[in-house]
Amino acid sequence: ASFTTLSECKIRIIMAEPLEKPLTKSLQRGEDPQFDQLISTMSSLAEYSLSSILRTLFDWYKRQNGLEEELHEYRPRANTKSKNDEQQRDYLLERRDLAIDFIFSLVLIEVLKQMPLYPVLDGLVNEVINLAFKHFKYKEGYHGPNTGNMHTVADLYAEVIGVLAQSKFPAVKKKFATELKELRQKEQSPYVVQSTISLIMGVKF
Repeated sequence: ASFTTLSECKIRIIMAEPLEKPLTKSLQRGEDPQFDQLISTMSSLAEYSLSSILRTLFDWYKRQNGLEEELHEYRPRANTKSKNDEQQRDYLLERRDLAIDFIFSLVLIEVLKQMPLYPVLDGLVNEVINLAFKHFKYKEGYHGPNTGNMHTVADLYAEVIGVLAQSKFPAVKKKFATELKELRQKEQSPYVVQSTISLIMGVKF
């Protein structure tokens, strides 16, 4: 419950910040001792009930991604065109999604360290792997204000995979091989090259 409350409070603050402010300024480890302590506590609890903590985390993640915020904090300037307002709103929603992923991956990195001590169902392991690999996909033609945040979140999910691979290497290797095979079957192009680099960067830890 305190994780939900604290996370939603942090997301609300982030939504009120300028789009240009990197998420790392608000969310990185060491920025908020209370939040760091909470993550540490969840990691300790995971020693005894990793599966249930993972399920709870995924429930929170899915719930957050299903919410449509009213964005009360967002006030478009009176002299901007409506199309520009729409784009700003899209960037703001994108920022919110990335903040959710940022928080989620930070917690995963810590709780998954308990994986060698506590067996977890393959279904949950695959759910983590599939979600992480989605963030390793190259986004062609994107030049929005969230580019830096996207790279940061992809790096955090790469860290998640690094922790997971210590105890579930065969599952990570299988997913990587499948993704790489799909890319190799495509006709060579700058997009395929960039996609391959993004995929490899996802398993750099």
